[in-house]
Amino acid sequence: MVDRADVEAVIYRAAFVAVRFGAPASTAQSEQDVVWCLEPLCNLGRIERADLGALVLDLANDPTNNREAFIATLMQMIDE
Repeated sequence: MVDRADVEAVIYRAAFVAVRFGAPASTAQSEQDVVWCLEPLCNLGRIERADLGALVLDLANDPTNNREAFIATLMQMIDE
């Protein structure tokens, strides 16, 4: 489980990446974006990080279609 502030930071960063260019970034830039977006969640395991990274990329490619799954996944991780 993670802190709500960390989840909110990831949501903010992913939103920034999604609207920054208005188009998908290069592969190298996309990889850097995923690392930056997930940085607040430093305690994630490899599989969780890969799954969330895929959601970040989906969000960047189509923000309106993929935001609900991304946010729902993150909200489930919050330590209440």
